[in-house]
Amino acid sequence: MSLTGPVKRVTIWVRDAERSLRLYRDLLGLEVIEDKRLAGADIARIIGLDTAALRIVHLSSGGATHGWIGLYELADAEPQVAELPPPPPDRPAYGQVAIVLTTERMAELLPQLRAEGVTFLAPPQPEYVKSTPGGATPPGRYSEALFFDPDGVLVSLMGYAPL
Repeated sequence: MSLTGPVKRVTIWVRDAERSLRLYRDLLGLEVIEDKRLAGADIARIIGLDTAALRIVHLSSGGATHGWIGLYELADAEPQVAELPPPPPDRPAYGQVAIVLTTERMAELLPQLRAEGVTFLAPPQPEYVKSTPGGATPPGRYSEALFFDPDGVLVSLMGYAPL
């Protein structure tokens, strides 16, 4: 028996919420379900800071109540927010996280992502056929494209069509 529920959201600490919204909302089509600002010592202490102002933008796919993406932009933070080292541009790294989003519109999204200048981990793969069922994945035609968001988070678009 699990002691937790399904993943409620993935939170990304972003440098610029508007820039991230251009990807997640404008290109990938996620819906903004909440956009709010909080400030003060109480909210700062929750995240280990003395002071901070926080913009929180929650995005959802099709009104889902779980599996949200949260874009969290900090301002006026004390102590200053730390920088992570950039991920390797050409291969995965241990501990690296990827957000996986499904799509039925891979052919439409890839040119738009290229036009935005996103960095792909590897060239997007043409579809591949999986003919045997797995525990959680059915047989079908799969395609996948992995790229980095504006803050270096790996995003995977996964396409699927039944055989």
